Amino acid sequence: MLRHQFFPVGVVLPYAGALANSENKTTGPAPVNVAQIRANLASAGWLFCDGATLSIAAYSLLHGVIGTAFGGDASNFCLPDLRGRFIRGVSGTFDNGEVRDPDISSRTASAAGGNAGNLVGSLQTDAFQGHEHDYNGISAAAPPTLGPGDAPTDGVITQVTSSEVTQSPDGDPRVSSETRPLNLSLNYIIRYC
Repeated sequence: MLRHQFFPVGVVLPYAGALANSENKTTGPAPVNVAQIRANLASAGWLFCDGATLSIAAYSLLHGVIGTAFGGDASNFCLPDLRGRFIRGVSGTFDNGEVRDPDISSRTASAAGGNAGNLVGSLQTDAFQGHEHDYNGISAAAPPTLGPGDAPTDGVITQVTSSEVTQSPDGDPRVSSETRPLNLSLNYIIRYC
């Protein structure tokens, strides 16, 4: 079986080797030359999913599979840009009419000329689902204000939360500038021939 028969054109795979420019190292026990690694992968039929713009004429097989889903025009198309992004399956529409992405209308083109909405290549920005926090504590300095489901507690003085709360037995909450699951960084490559 020939190598191209194992992986069809357009397949995207995680790759544990260095590909991002930030991974270029010229010193240390194991110098890394990202340009050489990319060249070796390209000669084996793989490209880095970094959003690069390619010529339709030079990469016609890949263009035939992904078109301009990730951006492009009449003579060029873009690779998917998976740097720092999670992949989400296209919701599609099921026989019962279900759409599994409740915010599908917020999906935009990942680059000019690319797909938006419920299609391959569309991009959705980060978000945090709406929620609320109810507190039972009442400050002596302010009149009682109760949240949904709170019982009246006239005359009770408790400490009001003023910092992160320990979520025993799970430990302290992990806070950051984004909402994200536990994750591991890898590069992605796409088959072009």
